Amino acid sequence: MRPGRALMLAATAAVLAGCAAPGAAGSAAPPPPPAAAVPSTPVPSPAVPERGAPAVVDPATVPEPVAVSVPAIGVTDDLIELGVLADGTAEVPADFDRVGWFTGGGRPGARGPTVLLGHVDSTAGPAVFSDLRDLGSGDLVEVTVADGSVARYEVVGAERFPKDAFPTAAVFGATADDVLRLVTCTGAFDRDARSYVDNLVVTAVRTAP
Repeated sequence: MRPGRALMLAATAAVLAGCAAPGAAGSAAPPPPPAAAVPSTPVPSPAVPERGAPAVVDPATVPEPVAVSVPAIGVTDDLIELGVLADGTAEVPADFDRVGWFTGGGRPGARGPTVLLGHVDSTAGPAVFSDLRDLGSGDLVEVTVADGSVARYEVVGAERFPKDAFPTAAVFGATADDVLRLVTCTGAFDRDARSYVDNLVVTAVRTAP
């Protein structure tokens, strides 16, 4: 485990409590309706890559991700980097229309999960991951890395977790394979906390070029 990795994983649990809560801007508007329920299927152990899939290597030796495309839900965005704040919590995108890469996680082509975070909505309306719950098995997610190459992943499942019982180690922890996790909020809306009560985690595995 890299130095600081344990801190980053611990901090991640805290950030997920508000990863996609509506922002203060336009707070006079009524809070958004609860997100639709999604089927709960276990976050799978990463599948063994298909024959011909890229070999999985150490994260330190591969370029960082710089852009993401999810054609099935119309998402295309340059990634912003999300680190750990001074108070020990992880950053979330300040812009509700942006997708962020958690730099304490993995990178495409490396062991471990590459984790992308995005909001589901704000008081202004739907946000970048508003349709994340519509992804199904086999849907494609493409992540462009700094050297210009594109890592392709196929969705294999999704699961909804209560924020107060989020399994940080299972979602963000080390894996033997190249895995992508897309995270947003879902479930009922807590008007007092101005946040959704659950997180949605979509898991995708690397495929052959």
